[in-house]
Amino acid sequence: MNGGMYLSASGAMVQQLRLEMLANNVANINTVGYKGEKSVFRVSEAASSTIQTLSEDETQPLSPYAPPFEVMIDFSQGALRQTGNSLDVAINGSGFFSVQTPDGVQYTRQGSFTLDEEGNLVTQDGYAVLGEGGPITLEEGQVQIDLEGTILVDGDEVGQLQVTEFADPSVLEKSGNGRFSLADGAAAGQRPEFVEVNQGYLEAANVNTIQAMTEMIETSRAFEAYQKVIQTADDANSTSINDVGKSV
Repeated sequence: MNGGMYLSASGAMVQQLRLEMLANNVANINTVGYKGEKSVFRVSEAASSTIQTLSEDETQPLSPYAPPFEVMIDFSQGALRQTGNSLDVAINGSGFFSVQTPDGVQYTRQGSFTLDEEGNLVTQDGYAVLGEGGPITLEEGQVQIDLEGTILVDGDEVGQLQVTEFADPSVLEKSGNGRFSLADGAAAGQRPEFVEVNQGYLEAANVNTIQAMTEMIETSRAFEAYQKVIQTADDANSTSINDVGKSV
């Protein structure tokens, strides 16, 4: 394979990975608290180019001909939409709700909470939502949550949502179902100086639908262009081989 085909094949691989990332963003447009991903191309020595895959939290060689490609999480805030549900909460500003999982404490912007059979405040997949003093249990009654995340039932304080902020959100890695885990060796977060928790609201995905669809079309066209270059180069090679064979 000549250099031109290597370059085209590497370019097509990058565009395919970018297309998969964009498709995942579009698929999660209606997912509460979803944080989109964006591609970043870095300039470095071609021989040591690496790529962070979309499905694994590790790097692997792509090609010495391909530009270094990395997928980063966009932690910008999505729009808040009102639901009226007393157990729906959204953070306006920085910070994450803390959740206890079998893999340790994880963090989420998905505030669509509910109660299990024992009255524990849990996520949609059943993991305990943490308060400043641990898991939160609610008795029957009218639930009110103020801007600081303090929870009251029939006017009596029963706990406060544990909101955690990270000076550098890039230390967080996606764990699935809208949750993030802290990277190994990263410093623990702390409660923000200012917290604004909105009861009866949920945070929408931070994906711009029109922009994502436009980028998908552009990426798909770029991928097709690389394919055509590869096909043209392959046809040229075949023609050259046939001409050589006839002249022998």
